[in-house]
Formats: sequence, C-alpha cells, structure tokens
Amino acid sequence: MASQMDVTVCTAELCQRVAITEQELVEIVSHGIVRPQDVQADEWQFDEVLVVQVARAVRLRRDLEIDWGGVALALELLEEVHGLREENAALRRRLERLAE
Repeated sequence: MASQMDVTVCTAELCQRVAITEQELVEIVSHGIVRPQDVQADEWQFDEVLVVQVARAVRLRRDLEIDWGGVALALELLEEVHGLREENAALRRRLERLAE
C-alpha cells in the first residue's frame, strides 16, 4: 500500500493564496483558527487543507466586519451547527428504520 504524502504550504504561500499579510496570519493562528504543524518552527508549515479554512475566516472577517476573535467564535459555532445537523440526520434515519 502506497503511503499518502502530506502536502504542506509555507507561510508566504498561504498568505499569497488567500491575499493576507503575514501579520494577519499570525493573528489567525493566535486566535486558534488554524494551527501550523510546528508553532515553534522558524518557518511555519500548514497542511494544504487549512488554506480553505483560512480563506473562509478571511471572508467572514471581511463580509461581517468582525475581529479575529469573532471570526474564531463564528467558525466554532458553524462547525457545531454542522455536527448537530449530521447528528440530527443520523437520528432521523434511525427513527425511520425503527418505524418500518
């Protein structure tokens, strides 16, 4: 079985992809919105999937005009809503099976 290679991006590449400054990325990390692979490293590396999370955070900040703390809370709440919807759907399927 072939091992899957993890794809990472550096700070500069992440900032370029989502059009933010390195200072904004530092703020995003400090609020726990994303986390580099090794916070102590001289050059942060991020899993490529986090590019989407950072882009989402940046859109929330720009569209809603809220600070990074508000963005972190909004993302946490959106994640919780998603989890609750999945749980609700699973319970509905279970009820339907029981009703048969």
